[in-house]
Amino acid sequence: MLLSRNKIKYLTSLKVKKYRNLHGHFIIEGEKIIKDILGDGQTIIRQLVATAEWLRENQIGRSAFIEEIAEADRQDLARISTLETPPPVLAVMDITRPRLEINELSRSWSLALDNIQDPGNMGTIIRTASWFGIRNILCSMDCVDCFNPKVVQASMGALLHTKIHYTELPEMLSMLPSDSSYGIYGTFMDGTSVFELPATGRGIIVFGNEAGGISENLIPFLQTRITIPPVNRNGIHVESLNVASAVAVVCAILVHKL
Repeated sequence: MLLSRNKIKYLTSLKVKKYRNLHGHFIIEGEKIIKDILGDGQTIIRQLVATAEWLRENQIGRSAFIEEIAEADRQDLARISTLETPPPVLAVMDITRPRLEINELSRSWSLALDNIQDPGNMGTIIRTASWFGIRNILCSMDCVDCFNPKVVQASMGALLHTKIHYTELPEMLSMLPSDSSYGIYGTFMDGTSVFELPATGRGIIVFGNEAGGISENLIPFLQTRITIPPVNRNGIHVESLNVASAVAVVCAILVHKL
């Protein structure tokens, strides 16, 4: 079927958080991501919107995992898209709110994000967490919306395979194990080198706001302040790491400790 004017208006509204929450849908754009979704054979797509050429080339037929297929021209896709160069295909997906299981957090590694504001950082963190097998990310209520189009794009599909929880972090951190085999780590400019930490195999790592770091109200719940020590060669030294880069370094070290 062809995309109607009302449908275009509806899809365009999903750029705004208020309407995403109202309708319970968000948009994923891009050929690679959508082909990956179609390839997994289990993720439900509420509506697939694409050019006639793309549909013809990819031979998309009816599927139990695609509720509706709509044909659109490039001009319509440009109205809906948030990208500078609109792709020939996009998908409307359900917003899911996974249940937060303390027992699951207690058995594995997870991340806690305190007031992360940059959508690119958030999307990259989600993608990094997925790469290292981290299934749960706890976000403070003032973090950027994980279904923001820029977050979705930066996550490269990892958003669909990661449990992201918006919650009151002090309350949640207080409920986690307090024994020595479970680590509650906070990342700072000073502290114990991440290379020197013992191998626990489970824990939660807290990362703070891009400019302000970890909020004061979270510090009492942290067991250990950790840092990524810089290598100061030839007198060259930058002030700090980008938070998404810090997540990648810390996860690479801690998750692979036996």
